[in-house]
Amino acid sequence: MGDSITKGYRPYVDELLHNQSYVDMLATSKAMDNPSLLKEIDYMIQHREDFHYDVIHMNNGLHGWHLSPSQYEDQYNKLIRHVLQIAQSATIIIANSTPMTEVGNRAVINPQLNGQVEDRNRAVNRIVEQYNLAINDLYKPKYGRSEYRVADGYHYNEKGKKAQAEIVAKAIRDCL
Repeated sequence: MGDSITKGYRPYVDELLHNQSYVDMLATSKAMDNPSLLKEIDYMIQHREDFHYDVIHMNNGLHGWHLSPSQYEDQYNKLIRHVLQIAQSATIIIANSTPMTEVGNRAVINPQLNGQVEDRNRAVNRIVEQYNLAINDLYKPKYGRSEYRVADGYHYNEKGKKAQAEIVAKAIRDCL
């Protein structure tokens, strides 16, 4: 589950896990405080009568810039409690959000937005500890790696998506 970053690496995760697991995806631009996000998650998890999810990898930190760090953490807590309730047998992995660079300059970290990403990642770390969940660090391996970036400040080129997919696939494989 995640945003456009998840959408980017998901096909490669599917390739890496194709003989070991079925890979599904919910990619959305909805922020943590959007009530429709929980409805989408409900639909995805609860309307699958023929199977259940063993592992749920969550990566949705680059939306909702209007949320303060404490609001973001509160909303993420609410989301995690909800997912834990409706997917009780699944192992939950939460990914740290990826770094932000300046628009047009893939090599320069955007101090304002990346500061917010770091605040959010600290919140994710607290949530992981609180609920004893698995964490997948997508931040550190992508920090300072301009060769993986496109110029929009958010997203990754094919090389970057494949590198992220390797990290995500390993985290999922470790939980299977």
